[in-house]
Amino acid sequence: MKIKLMVSRERYDEIAAELESRGIEIDNNSPLVLTEENKYADFIMGRQNDSYSPVSTTDIIYIETFGNDVVLHTMTDQYSITERLVRLEGLLDPKQFLRVSNSAIVAVKRIKKIRPTFSSKFILTLENSADVDVTRSYSQRFKDFFGL
Repeated sequence: MKIKLMVSRERYDEIAAELESRGIEIDNNSPLVLTEENKYADFIMGRQNDSYSPVSTTDIIYIETFGNDVVLHTMTDQYSITERLVRLEGLLDPKQFLRVSNSAIVAVKRIKKIRPTFSSKFILTLENSADVDVTRSYSQRFKDFFGL
């Protein structure tokens, strides 16, 4: 059996060793995921080319989807990840990350500028100079979060 492990850095080695001692293989492509209850992720496994790297949640600028592809953006790199946005919402601390559309989650501390538009939307400029739209269906949630 193969399983994807999404737990805190403090417990990762301990849990991985226990699972492997029981014949369970850790595989970042597995559809089965083991997580800690009431604990937000410290990192997300990202893929670049043929290798995986743990990306600290403090390095994330935003995460976006393009069809079935999910891309995590940092200041300098982009990583492919296998988690869907709805799953990531539960893994990421809601005080640090906010879903702003059906296709994007942003790190709130990485927002440089918020520009309102005429159609009840917002355009966010992030620290890496990327622009991300807050769509109408997420605008009230966005305004509530920031007290706008």
